[in-house]
Amino acid sequence: MKKILLPVLLLFAFTGLQAQKLTLSGYIKDMQGYYYFENPLVLPADGSFQQTTYNQIHNRLNLAFQPTDNLRFELGVRNRFIVGKLIHDIPGYADLFETDNGLKDMSWNLVEKTNWFLNTSIDRFYADYTWKNLQLKVGRQRINWGINLVWNPNDLFNAFSYIDFDYEERPGSDAVLLTWYTSGSSSLDVAFKTDRYHNTTAAARYLFNFHDYDIQFIGGKNENDFVLGGGWSGNIGKVSFRGEGTLFTPLPGKENLSSTSVSATVSADYTFNNSLYIHSAFLFNSMGTTGREGGISLIDPNENLSAKRLSIGKYEWFGQVSYPVNPILNVSLAGMLNPSDHSSYIGPMVTVSLMENLELMLTAQVLLGETGSEYGAFGNTYAGFGRLRWSF
Repeated sequence: MKKILLPVLLLFAFTGLQAQKLTLSGYIKDMQGYYYFENPLVLPADGSFQQTTYNQIHNRLNLAFQPTDNLRFELGVRNRFIVGKLIHDIPGYADLFETDNGLKDMSWNLVEKTNWFLNTSIDRFYADYTWKNLQLKVGRQRINWGINLVWNPNDLFNAFSYIDFDYEERPGSDAVLLTWYTSGSSSLDVAFKTDRYHNTTAAARYLFNFHDYDIQFIGGKNENDFVLGGGWSGNIGKVSFRGEGTLFTPLPGKENLSSTSVSATVSADYTFNNSLYIHSAFLFNSMGTTGREGGISLIDPNENLSAKRLSIGKYEWFGQVSYPVNPILNVSLAGMLNPSDHSSYIGPMVTVSLMENLELMLTAQVLLGETGSEYGAFGNTYAGFGRLRWSF
């Protein structure tokens, strides 16, 4: 990445600095979390705990510098101070924050104690250059090729978990992205990313509009697989209708590291005249299981997540309903169901706008299922969160 980035930056330097513009935005969040496990969690050192708490102060800084009309630099930094019994109860919890899988590790625990630590990490750091109908982005960025709102089999570069509700920006990757805007409603993307383990993804996407439907096709290489996929977004009457799917097949000589699989999802959502919103989605993951082979953890919901395997179960249902009670109060309820092992996730949420740029959120995450199931890996799990957010 350094060999690619340096000549690009030198090229930009000769474009001339005009009308320099520097902008700063971000937020500060204070969130209290509580976990209760039906079955006490047994620790490696013969200890155990059944309930635990923590507090997180989360600051985000988004810095943008635009020296010319065609050139823009973006930097995104997360600072998190986490304190509480959780850090003491789970040995090595702070280590989950200290490293990232990018080409360059840009996450550091600045201070680490028995029951608290301070972490800073960089998840955006790229140059964005536009020339006529071409756009080049180089560096740590988010390449979002997903269409659906919950699961994204087309999101080869930045898979994320819906359950990770406190990370709205979603992860980025160290990549080069070239976009050619072929018309006002079509474009061609060519992207390449790598990481510290030399895993590479190189793919192209063609996006166009056909009869009021946005349609895309993707193809390329994703680590050990060839990939071929596509998706759509449009409407059936007043109902939004989306879908996407990807076929993964092993590269020659990689058959012992991978296997052919399909990941696909379809969804529909609708907003009534009274602003009541409903959303439903279905996921098929051919690599998934219909039995009990362990499950997800609220502590680290992004573990082992990829576009190839967005769930542990082979089939997944999602449902959501939300309603703005008034201009400052919104209530919602979301849920996931694995119909094979009968485990489920329930997530009620209430958000209150206290004043301009100040929001209070109250939410719970309930994982139900027998021990060893997808959502009931440790038996029933109950978590609650209260978060105050100030944006600037």
